[in-house]
Amino acid sequence: MTSTSSVSFLDDDSQRELDDLNKRINALQERKHALTFEAFQVHTTIRTLQSRAAHITNKTAPVSRLPSDVLAIIFEESRRLLTPWSNVVKRPLSPEVQLSHVSSRWREVALSTPALWTTIRFPILHKEAAAMAYLQRCNQAPLSVHIGPRVSDPDSLRFIAAQFVPRMNQIRELTFDTDERQELCALFPLFAEEPASILRRLRICCNDTRSASGVVPRLDIFKAGAPLLSDIRLSALAVGLPQCSATTLHLEPQPGPGNPLSRLGFLDILAPLSATLTTLHLKGFISGFHQEPGSAPIELPALKELLVYGNTLNHGFNVFRNISTPAIRILSLVNVKRQGLSPIHKFIARTSPEHFQHLHTLRYINCDIDDDLDVYLPHATSALTELAVSIKHHTHLLRLLLNSDRQAALHGVPPLWRNLHTLTVHVSKPLDREREDLDSDEEDDPPPTMGLLLEVVQERRAVGKPLDLLRIEGPHARSFYEEFTTLLVKTHEDLHTELFSASSPHLVDVQDSEVDWAFAAQYIGNQYRLFMFKKHQQFAPHGTPAIHPRGLPVMVYPSTHTHVP
Repeated sequence: MTSTSSVSFLDDDSQRELDDLNKRINALQERKHALTFEAFQVHTTIRTLQSRAAHITNKTAPVSRLPSDVLAIIFEESRRLLTPWSNVVKRPLSPEVQLSHVSSRWREVALSTPALWTTIRFPILHKEAAAMAYLQRCNQAPLSVHIGPRVSDPDSLRFIAAQFVPRMNQIRELTFDTDERQELCALFPLFAEEPASILRRLRICCNDTRSASGVVPRLDIFKAGAPLLSDIRLSALAVGLPQCSATTLHLEPQPGPGNPLSRLGFLDILAPLSATLTTLHLKGFISGFHQEPGSAPIELPALKELLVYGNTLNHGFNVFRNISTPAIRILSLVNVKRQGLSPIHKFIARTSPEHFQHLHTLRYINCDIDDDLDVYLPHATSALTELAVSIKHHTHLLRLLLNSDRQAALHGVPPLWRNLHTLTVHVSKPLDREREDLDSDEEDDPPPTMGLLLEVVQERRAVGKPLDLLRIEGPHARSFYEEFTTLLVKTHEDLHTELFSASSPHLVDVQDSEVDWAFAAQYIGNQYRLFMFKKHQQFAPHGTPAIHPRGLPVMVYPSTHTHVP
């Protein structure tokens, strides 16, 4: 028998009691709803009063007395520091968004400061809704736009075409950050015919390490021109650059040794910039094994600074056979092997003083210098004022300097490198604590390299050409600096020393640097890739994940609702 049927057989007293109970229950339910609503109103009133009390209290804080324009300047400065992504689940909020959430006055100031909303990183930090909010708040201020990675899907391409391409006359700094060539092939046609009237900085990065099959076609961009473009950072890819008067060109290491840029592809990039280029950094891989015999090098009459990494020379590319630098002032060589360094030294000796009469800075960082290096190098670079060497790599170069100074003192003649005033020591590894003589009773003897450096300092003073500055740099510079400055005090040597150690990335102010502006884009791009990799590791189903050739897992994450800041 069901409960329903049992109710139909209730007597009159039971029915009256049941009706009374139902009325009381309904009354209590209504009272409960009323009390709940009243509690909500009380809670809302409390929060409103607390907010008003906090607002009054905040007025007594010194920061609240700052004028709005000063507060806006502080907000702009706070955007310059880079912070690591510590959360695996959520992406960090941009500094300007965090500032706008502190108080009503701060939000008012932040929203009324267009310069705060001029950096858009799509889709790394800003999805479509957030990017649209930034575009509205920037109020036609010049933009810095970072596009990619993972933007080759139709929705992303449509958004880029609709929102960023029409605003090219507003974009001052542009970064393409991709993981595959196909992404660049999908992006570049959107910008191929567009003029870039105020574009000053352009970075094109491709991290695709897979070997390309066949001839990789050249990708053209901004065919209508970019008259103000001055700073270009490129992966080692064949790219057709717009008409411009760029002064800086960096060829980055990507995509890697399996995909060297052809020599002709590099010269095609370089030739249109030859008249105005002042800074050239070659870090990428260039193939030079099939060089055209008798081809004349491209002359770079305005070039002042040249940096060459060993990557550039590993495929047979000869720098000075392909470019001519008669006005060069700074030459930096990093991780160059012996077979790549020897032709450079021979060229310097053969063409001096015509090509290197203005060279004042020569930097060797972790290079393999021949032990039989002769005095032809100091003779050919007699105008040198600054020399940089790496500890444990270039002790024979220091010995060459020391021996030439001793010979000059012995014969009473001016020393080689008579204008040398600054010596930079790069310390990339921890200090070697071993002594030259393990049986020595002198416990205070410095390490061999440190003792050699001290002799160089003393001999320069002995020949009447003392050093003005000893700069110690590198990831392990601090310990070397502390011990060597103590040694200088013990030996009563008066020498100005300077420490330049590697800073943590989140402490680096890069937004306003003309040299390292691209570091911010590179750093945030790498943080995003690490974030996606950790996210995949944490949330991927059990089993062996599919791994991309670049080492990152292949996974398409569903798009989520983005809260507009």
